[in-house]
Amino acid sequence: MSERTAERTREADAEADTAEESPGIGRLDGFSTTTETESESAGGSYFSLRALLFALVAVGGGAVAGSLVPLLPFTALLGIPAGAFVYGLVASERRYAETALAGGVTAGLLSVTSFLSQFVVRGIAGGQLGMGRLFAVAAAVGLVLALLGHYFGRDLRDGLTRDLS
Repeated sequence: MSERTAERTREADAEADTAEESPGIGRLDGFSTTTETESESAGGSYFSLRALLFALVAVGGGAVAGSLVPLLPFTALLGIPAGAFVYGLVASERRYAETALAGGVTAGLLSVTSFLSQFVVRGIAGGQLGMGRLFAVAAAVGLVLALLGHYFGRDLRDGLTRDLS
């Protein structure tokens, strides 16, 4: 019996030694067999909350800067691609999903807040509000504008960082 215990101990020690030499092989961390550095070098994640917050700040800042232009309608919407352009120029990775979401949400909120008093009056009078369709159309426009701005910002960044040889 003691021979069997000693044999199991030797097997466990041998397994521990091989696990120390190759820590990532055969290990299941939440169904993933790759280590954290391998997944980052393979392309990273498709969506990042941190990048979304930066995109919201950039696109929202562009919309606020665009809305500061007096007497011209829809200048806040022109600030969305400007903010996305700056974010694409500064960001080191392609973040189209985050920028598109930020542009859609920003444009939708801009449209709803600009017509908020009319919606309140309609709501009190008992009419249909129609905010959903307005938000959807504005979000679609903001999404496209943000994607275009981010694309051209990334293109300029690529042109500025490429070797001339």
